[in-house]
Amino acid sequence: MKMNADYFKLIPFDQVFNEVHVPGYNPIVNIENFWKKYDINSSRDHIVAMFLGHVDDPEGIMEQPDKLQLQAYSLDLFRALVAYYLAHKHNFNMENLDVPFLPTKKLSEEELKFRQFDYALFGKKD
Repeated sequence: MKMNADYFKLIPFDQVFNEVHVPGYNPIVNIENFWKKYDINSSRDHIVAMFLGHVDDPEGIMEQPDKLQLQAYSLDLFRALVAYYLAHKHNFNMENLDVPFLPTKKLSEEELKFRQFDYALFGKKD
């Protein structure tokens, strides 16, 4: 039986479900690892890049991360979502979870103006 190449790409996502059965698995560790690697702004940028990559971005609004970065982020995000689900399902205490809301990189002046405009346009205050 020959495996379709598209299905082969999904194996890492299936493996996330196997990880939860490994002795010593702790969803809080996976959540913390995700937030150590990505801050809230870089997460937003990756998600927007994935969205714009599928709807086309003729104006070049966002700088596109390379394909490997987006693939790695997708898998890391999926792993974090599964961990959040399990932490909630099994009532893990997440009070001490350290989620950094500050960016790991300094925003450029152009990015800052764009985000301030975005917040003003949609009535969001930060």
